[in-house]
Amino acid sequence: MFQFCWDTVNSFKWMPLPFMLVHLTCNQFILYIGRFPHQEFEDKLKYVSKWMLSHIEDGHYELNKPVFFTEFGLSNLNKDFQPSQRDRFYKTIFDIIYKSSKRKRAGAGALIWQLFVEGMDDFNDDFGIVPWERESTNRILTDQSCRLARIHGISPQNKYLKELCLQRQ
Repeated sequence: MFQFCWDTVNSFKWMPLPFMLVHLTCNQFILYIGRFPHQEFEDKLKYVSKWMLSHIEDGHYELNKPVFFTEFGLSNLNKDFQPSQRDRFYKTIFDIIYKSSKRKRAGAGALIWQLFVEGMDDFNDDFGIVPWERESTNRILTDQSCRLARIHGISPQNKYLKELCLQRQ
């Protein structure tokens, strides 16, 4: 099904890393540049979900390693782009990771491409966001942090996260 990218199982089987990294940039290329240019956004979300679930299964059953999904985002240059699509894209990814983590499976975390603060526009590409500029995006990111913190616990040193998550309950 996913013959277009790197063979993660065979590659990570021999790597001395205690975790598996899965870049969704390969997936981005397939979805938004070439393979499925006329698919609807919902179909693309389904594809991303299947992609992630297959890697979580590989991490859990084949490699016994946690899986981190990295370098993902949604380009604002996509045809018919709407910021709400980016929110749904992030939420889809975060929900899969949360459900996996809650079940003590391999889905462990995610790193968005690219998070910025105000004034960094010169470094931004078409994937970059300043989370608090859009309340719904900021809420999705914060909620995910708090959901995972409730599962795994909050370090006593991280008072900011503890306070933030208490406000969200």
